[in-house]
Amino acid sequence: MRARGDAALRIRAPSGATTRPNQGDTSRPGASPSSGGQGSSSDTGTPGTSAAPGTKAGPSDTGGGPTAGADRTVTGAPSAGQKMDAKLQSKLEKIHADNLAEIQLGQLAAQNAQSPDVKQFAEQMQTDHKRLDGKLQQTLQTMGASLEGKDFDKAQKDNQKDLQQLQSKTGKEFDKDYMSRMVKDHEKDLKVAKDAQKDAEKGKHSELASLLQGAQTGMQGHLDHAKQVQKSVEKAGSTATGPASSGTGSGANPADSTKPSQTSQGQRESK
Repeated sequence: MRARGDAALRIRAPSGATTRPNQGDTSRPGASPSSGGQGSSSDTGTPGTSAAPGTKAGPSDTGGGPTAGADRTVTGAPSAGQKMDAKLQSKLEKIHADNLAEIQLGQLAAQNAQSPDVKQFAEQMQTDHKRLDGKLQQTLQTMGASLEGKDFDKAQKDNQKDLQQLQSKTGKEFDKDYMSRMVKDHEKDLKVAKDAQKDAEKGKHSELASLLQGAQTGMQGHLDHAKQVQKSVEKAGSTATGPASSGTGSGANPADSTKPSQTSQGQRESK
């Protein structure tokens, strides 16, 4: 797809996403998202997941590349250029915009995050969402449809505001804000993907429905992983602020534990 670069902070599609078939991903089962990195569960799902009815064996839910749709017939799939339902089009544009947002937010977090767990999660987001968005664009290209319209533009503007707000944070505040956004974003993305899959099945867009079904597996994995990292970040923050409380009770300075003998000694001397 054509990248948009007309603004300084404009989110751009990863280079070569529409032409790179990425065949290497189709033979590799997705790992648990907690493993992080490129070996983790991706939003494209795992090979072998059940496809939507009507999908011919061969193309998996990880996509097949731009040349796949030209020479094969998929049962129930519309011919290229057939008009897509407006509701489905809107949802796909939002997924596309959110994929690009996750990539750029991930790039920012990989550079600015303080926690190693947050950095690892951010790198995973870049890898997985680049892969998903590339396959989504490939699938839509074979259908003769576009992912850039008014709903894409609106989502882009909203995502830019989130990016600017995150850029103003540093240290632990950055980590907390980023992970909080990741939980909320993936809860939203998962719902949109489920609705889009239903619309794709109604419209007999079998290959697209299969891709969206597989994407939900990866999104759910991302959501679970984000919640785990968010808890660890919040726990680390509360632990760091604990000793700063008053010098009584469990938050007392450990150095004070060496002083009770002085008190008892003063009592003996007063006697």
